Amino acid sequence: GEPAASWCADDLEAIDPDACFAAPADERLPATLVVYLHGRYDDGGAAEELDRQTRLARLATERGFAVLALHGVRGECNAAGYERHFCWPSNERNEGDGPSFAARLSGSIARARERLGPGKNVLLGFSNGGYFAELVAKRALVPFDAVAVAHGGPVGAIDAVPEHAPPMLLVTSEDAADPEMRKLEAQLASAHWPHALVAREGGHSLPDWDLDVVLTFFARVLDEGFPLDPPLASRSVRDGGAEIPGDGGLDLRRL
Repeated sequence: GEPAASWCADDLEAIDPDACFAAPADERLPATLVVYLHGRYDDGGAAEELDRQTRLARLATERGFAVLALHGVRGECNAAGYERHFCWPSNERNEGDGPSFAARLSGSIARARERLGPGKNVLLGFSNGGYFAELVAKRALVPFDAVAVAHGGPVGAIDAVPEHAPPMLLVTSEDAADPEMRKLEAQLASAHWPHALVAREGGHSLPDWDLDVVLTFFARVLDEGFPLDPPLASRSVRDGGAEIPGDGGLDLRRL
């Protein structure tokens, strides 16, 4: 495995070989835990991923959330040329790995909860991690109180809605994942799964605006229930966020 110290950003603490933790700034209890699944990246993209992790930890802990950033597995992306990337189960060819990954998630969540005490758990998946977040929710592999999928998509169809289907937020933009996100929204609507979608201009990135709207969704859903009234607003002004190198035009689901 990869040493956790090489992956956790400065503001987070390694509590597992593949899990980085940050406590809420004011340690209010009970604390909601935001579990974060990164997008695919290789060693050359580590700095960008550390930046996403850092910004999420800062924004979330300032609002009273705890953060658990989890690490994918090198080689889980099963497309040629991506053998050195850290990835999550994200398509029909590797979705069978979902339960073993879910077991790792559950173990790391339990260790974070030893620090925090009882509370709500929510899930944020970005890009490749967004596909796995959708799979976790759809198959009820790990229970969450709310889920956000940012710039990812569906893994197969929704065969049955879990008994306790968590409200799901979809965050999309003008990128290669948008058709997949629209497909996911159509699946959720057809299945009568509680969900909301927000869209912004700009490319395949996870800027602070995305993180803010996700954290607002989590806070409001846990406080108000679902649907939200008034609903979350989309953003029509370009965010100026940096593109992820190498992601343009690719079918992210297949990686």
